Amino acid sequence: MSTFPLSWRPSSSPVIAYGLAVLAVTAAFAMARLLETYLQTMPYVSLFLCAIMFVAWAAGLGPSLLAVAVAVLYFTFFLLPPEGTFEVAANDIPRIALFLVTALFVVALSAAQRRSSRALARSNEALGRTNRALQAENADRRRAETYLDEAQALSRTGYFAWKVKSGEIFLSSEGYRVLDIDRDDEPTRDLVLQRVHPHDRANLQAAFGPGRPNGQDYDFELRWLAPANATKHLHVHARRVHLGSGEEEIVGAVIDVTETRQAQDTLQAMQAALAHASRVATLGEMSASIAHEVNQPLASIVANGEAGLRWLNRKEPVLPEVESAMKRIVRDATRASEVVQRLRALARKAPVEKQPLDLNDVIRESIGLLQREILANRVALTADLGTGLAPVLADRIELQQVVINLMVNGMQALASVTDRPRLLVVRSSVEGSGVLVAIQDSGVGLDASTVARLFSPFFTTREAGMGLGLSICRSIVEAHGGRIWASANDGPGATFAFSLPFQQELAA
Repeated sequence: MSTFPLSWRPSSSPVIAYGLAVLAVTAAFAMARLLETYLQTMPYVSLFLCAIMFVAWAAGLGPSLLAVAVAVLYFTFFLLPPEGTFEVAANDIPRIALFLVTALFVVALSAAQRRSSRALARSNEALGRTNRALQAENADRRRAETYLDEAQALSRTGYFAWKVKSGEIFLSSEGYRVLDIDRDDEPTRDLVLQRVHPHDRANLQAAFGPGRPNGQDYDFELRWLAPANATKHLHVHARRVHLGSGEEEIVGAVIDVTETRQAQDTLQAMQAALAHASRVATLGEMSASIAHEVNQPLASIVANGEAGLRWLNRKEPVLPEVESAMKRIVRDATRASEVVQRLRALARKAPVEKQPLDLNDVIRESIGLLQREILANRVALTADLGTGLAPVLADRIELQQVVINLMVNGMQALASVTDRPRLLVVRSSVEGSGVLVAIQDSGVGLDASTVARLFSPFFTTREAGMGLGLSICRSIVEAHGGRIWASANDGPGATFAFSLPFQQELAA
């Protein structure tokens, strides 16, 4: 049955609703009269009941009861003898009662139907609102998933969940792309272990194996063997959680850091090249010292050779003196060779070779290379080297470069000093779990505004300086797990210092 829109139903106005009740019953009576006149049929009761049903559905309970009352009046006044009066014979009372009961039953049914229709309409309306809310929620969820997928793609971050007991693995869309796994392939534990680099496989199995505590975080990197014979560098950050079902899962993120690692390798290569160029430049500045260090043993070799020849040219060669001269020649040649080897080591461009070193030996070698500059600049050098220092794991040439650069900086700060002794002190000592090396001068000192910028690239306080020496020193020291700093002295001058961890501490 079709329904009127609720906005224009008669029940929206009481006058119209009750007027409709009278009008509907009157119309039913008129139609019954016409049918009686022209078709000799008397459908009064049926039409009255139809009118009452219509009013009950359209206008509600009150108007429908009015329609029942009007129908009873019409029925009594026009249909029961004597017509035109409200007198009712005793034998007509059952007919009126039956009509009244039927009419009231129709009213009750129509009212119930009306209530059901309205309840159904309200339910449909609520269902429509719920559907619209669900559609909006689904749209928001799809939009959020799209944003999440885009964010994962931009950051190259995939998400995963690994069930510890069953080995079942769930991957996000970006997780499949980062790991180069086809969406049609099931990401199993065996597949993951097969793709992990053999050298990193044991670490992954130890981290993700059973028996580890819940709530523990994992943060490590591994190499991933892609199907195209390419090796990726992946950063894994995960956590082990205990679910309410009793299962253990490892949930986390895997980030493709291949380009970052490649950029770091390139940067390290550039820093190594820059450090080599700085060493070569330093050797150029030390040319006088280099010449002195090499010429001195060569001059001794010449002198000892001439002396040996004179002892041989005597009528009676003095062989013990010749032997002594030859030994001095060998000693000076060895000394010259060692100087050349140290210079070649500083000048050559070779990969970093870290090995256990005694920093005191590195300091002594550096002082030897700078001996000529120390004398030429009239610097009073004091080496206060600690005893019993544990070895550090480092590259000898790079540490020599750091010590030489810091000592040269100290001598340059002393160049303009004329009113006090030019003092340069090199100290080594134990500091916590490492070795501290400090180069202290009595020069012009440091401006407080420049201390924070001293180790920045291309920052210099000298007109002829490039501002790379201290920056390279910082890169070398930090690459060895240490730190470097500068500070103004309580008196004149400044102190440049660096610390390196002991070999066992760095390994730990």
